[in-house]
Amino acid sequence: MDIQQLYYFMNIVECGCNLSLAAKKIHITQSALSQLIINFETNEELVLFYRKNGRLDSLTPSGEKLYVYAQEITKLHEQMNQMVRKEAAKQKGTIRIGLPSLILRIFFSSFFPKLSVDNTNIKIEIVEGGSNYLRKMLFKNDLDYAILIEPTNLDTKSFEEHVIQIDEMTAFVYHDHPLAYRPLLHWEDLKPYPIATFNETYTTNELVRNKLRKVGLEEGIKLESSSWDYLVEATQESNIITILPSPIERTMDKTLFKEIHFKDPIPFNVLLCRPIKQSYSDVESSVYESILRYFYQPVI
Repeated sequence: MDIQQLYYFMNIVECGCNLSLAAKKIHITQSALSQLIINFETNEELVLFYRKNGRLDSLTPSGEKLYVYAQEITKLHEQMNQMVRKEAAKQKGTIRIGLPSLILRIFFSSFFPKLSVDNTNIKIEIVEGGSNYLRKMLFKNDLDYAILIEPTNLDTKSFEEHVIQIDEMTAFVYHDHPLAYRPLLHWEDLKPYPIATFNETYTTNELVRNKLRKVGLEEGIKLESSSWDYLVEATQESNIITILPSPIERTMDKTLFKEIHFKDPIPFNVLLCRPIKQSYSDVESSVYESILRYFYQPVI
């Protein structure tokens, strides 16, 4: 079987050996699928399916072995196609960079558009997601660069890291919250109130949980989301305290919501990360150096 026929064979199996259902799913005639199986079994002298009343019923042991190989081969075929598309994109000057939506909006909203306009030979492909998700993509070589939150848990022998922003986690509350006008918070102050933060795809979730665990408040987390707008606005309807990175303060309505710092804050440090290679293309080096210059430029 060629690769397309392997996909057809797998589809038949995954549709419970129902040729009619399989044909509808992949938009091919039932007779064509039936003929595919008949031709293979005839030419290879190998029976793939048991029959019952003239219909396919289940896989024979040989069919089961072929199905296992088909799964592996089609998976490798998809991975190969992804690699080809990615390498072709690199040759065209495309750089894939992953970063959390919050970081994109607050720190890079003007940077990437300007970089693309000023450098017509560079195409930036942005992948948004939580740090945990982006780290996995970086491991699989699906990203050229990633903007991650410390700790990155990357192997320093395989990945290069540069701190580009140092900040902290803070509490966000509605303006009439009992703690709204406290100058500083102790973590124990949160005990009577429900807590909200980013979901587990974000490093923030892990950092907040670890901190709350130390003071016996981990069970206090009642709300999680990937949307910082939602998490901040959720404080209007209750006494929820939302714990998020401090830069979010720049996006909120300060007449409605208050930001309160902790006496013992959780660090929120942003790092630019990339795989260590013997050499980088001109486009790769240009984008990387541009990001570093952008964050390290002297304040006037």
